[in-house]
This record gives sequence, structure tokens and C-alpha cells, in this order.
Amino acid sequence: MIFIYFKDLISPKHIRMKIPTHFLFQCLIFLPLFSETKPARPSVQETTDAIIILSEEGKPIFQYLKKPSTEANQHAPHFSRTGYIHPLYSPSGRVITGDYAADHSHQHGLFFAWTKSSFRGKATEFWNQKKQLGDIRFKGSEWKSDKSGKIILESEQIFTTGKDSDEPILTETWQIEIPAKQKEYYQFDLISTQSCATDDPLLIQKYHYGGMAIRGNDQWMKKNKNGKPVGKMITSEDKNRENGNHSRPRWVAMYGSVDGEICGVVVMNHPNNFRFPQWVRLHPAMPYFVYAPMVQEPFAIDPGKPYVSKFRYLTFDGEPNLKLIKKAWQEWIGKI
Repeated sequence: MIFIYFKDLISPKHIRMKIPTHFLFQCLIFLPLFSETKPARPSVQETTDAIIILSEEGKPIFQYLKKPSTEANQHAPHFSRTGYIHPLYSPSGRVITGDYAADHSHQHGLFFAWTKSSFRGKATEFWNQKKQLGDIRFKGSEWKSDKSGKIILESEQIFTTGKDSDEPILTETWQIEIPAKQKEYYQFDLISTQSCATDDPLLIQKYHYGGMAIRGNDQWMKKNKNGKPVGKMITSEDKNRENGNHSRPRWVAMYGSVDGEICGVVVMNHPNNFRFPQWVRLHPAMPYFVYAPMVQEPFAIDPGKPYVSKFRYLTFDGEPNLKLIKKAWQEWIGKI
């Protein structure tokens, strides 16, 4: 039998050992099984136009727009917008969000926009772009991965008094945390921090909608045989779009058929948020809803007092799994 000699690297004394060649060859064959490999993790692709978050399998989770989409060119210039998420995908790759809908060109995927408001005694409006009383635009971004593999994306945008204005009213940062390992649904947490850019506050007036919103896929606008939208909504209190408008749920799920298969999204509202549980506007016909803390009372975003909001998003395929949604909620708020 032939023997060869090599140093045992495991031994601190580097003892010389005789190993049969056939055993060494077997070790070499099985070496890949014991070699250290980095686990798959979410990743980021950043272009001049957008930031794209990919799952550990390389499938897109969402896209954050740094520049107006190509679809913006089909609309008047004041409808162009940046600083929002679209498309948002389900795990199977179906598009959850809608953008520049024919009925409401100012609703853009996953977006944060205040409605009836004022700055220095003048009316401002960041939601309805047709009024041209305010604008939201991307400012800058950076991203990093921590030791656990989570990706933290920080993107800044500014609220101004109009499309042609360079004077900022608010500076907003979205910190988005994506888990190192996704589950049977896609999950990410978003923390919005809005700060006054001047020494003057932004006054948010009492109104029936405005805030952190999401516009769903236009396919959910279609009507069933009863004349109702095929897209559905349910809340944590088991309400729907017919009886849940201006209720105060912990989370809302919106779902329906996209390209022949059911998929949807859950948006959770954290207990630390202002006026939690916040009121929610569930539109009776269109696929959109928004957490709206000004439904019953006005408020102000004051200098030196950042307005912080936390949301958790789940996208899924099939009907909503209430057990999984409840578990994700409890994990988020630290009950389990």
C-alpha cells in the first residue's frame, strides 16, 4: 500500500501523519460538503434610475424609484414623481402594486403623501398632484449589510411647495430592513422619519385620507358578476372595504387575482406610531388604502420633533394566511 505524508493542520503541533492514499482521495471528494460557504442573502442592484432589492434566490422583492418611470412620460409633467416603491412583487413574481392608474394618475405604488395641509399660511397638497401645491422627489441613498445578512437601505426625499420649487418643507428618510432569510412570504420593515427642513412647521389638517398608502394592481379594479371589485380587503378586526373604512386596525390585507392567480400584500401599523391604532381609508372601489392619522383631528410636524412611522409589509401568493400574518405581527411587536 502506498502512503503519503502531510501536516495535520488541525493539530497545534502539526504532527506528521501517514494517511493511505485511498482515504485521502475520499476526503478530497467529500471536501465540498465540509467547506465553509456563505448562505444566500438578499442583495441590492442600484442603477441610475432605481434601487432593486432581490431575494436570496435572486428574484425581485421591490423596486424603489430614484427617477420618474418611463410611464411618467405619458402624463402631464406635474404627475411625475420619484421616491416610492413600484413594482412590489409577490414571491411568485406577480406585481402587487399599480402606478399612474387611469382613474388616479397621482397614486404611485407604495407611497407616503400628506393631503390637506399648509406651510407658512399657504395651502400645500402632496397627494393630489393635479393641484400642483406640493411635490415629493428623491434626494439620495445608501445601503449596507449587517453581520446577520440583513440589508438596510436608507433613501432620502424632500417635500417641497411645488414641482418647480427648490425650497424644501420636509426631509424624509425611509429606512428599509430586509431579513437575511425570507419565508413563504416576502417581508420587509419600513421606518419613515420626516423632519422639518426649516424653522416652520407643516400643519396637517383634518381630512378623510392621507399618509402611508399603497395602490394595488389595476386588475383588482375589475368587477365580478355582482358588480363589486374582484380585489378584496380584510383587516385585523375582520372588517372589509364595505364596513372597515375609517376603522382602526393593526393591519390590512389587500389581495386578488393577478394574471389568473391570487396574490396580495399586508401592511402592518406599529403600536409606537402616532395615534395608534391609526384610522385607515379603505376605498370602496379602487385598490388602495392608506393609514390616515388626521381623520378626526389635525396635527403638526414641528421643527426639532421628527415624525416617525413604522410599517411592516408582507407579500404573498394565494389567499391570506391569517395564522402566518398574526405570527409576523407578534414577532414584530416583540410578543414572542
